[in-house]
Amino acid sequence: MVFGATGYIGGRLVPELLAAGHSVRVLARDVGKLDDVPWRDRVDVVRGDVTRPDDVRGALAGQDVLYYLVHSLARTDFEHVDREAARTVAAAAD
Repeated sequence: MVFGATGYIGGRLVPELLAAGHSVRVLARDVGKLDDVPWRDRVDVVRGDVTRPDDVRGALAGQDVLYYLVHSLARTDFEHVDREAARTVAAAAD
């Protein structure tokens, strides 16, 4: 499970995981951002938001490993949003 696959690092991690033979699921608020990536048809894409507990729990169902590569630097309150999102993912993973 990759949270942040539409970002710089996540977009480079996903093809590496696929090349290593892993099944990959990604969560994206805007799944359209994945339309042009070459690995789009090789991953399970879940529409959702890391700030919504139900979205995160659903995305994590059946997953063994998660990568959390999310940030909200485009927002002025990014510290608060990032902290709450990280807490949401940690609680769901627990």
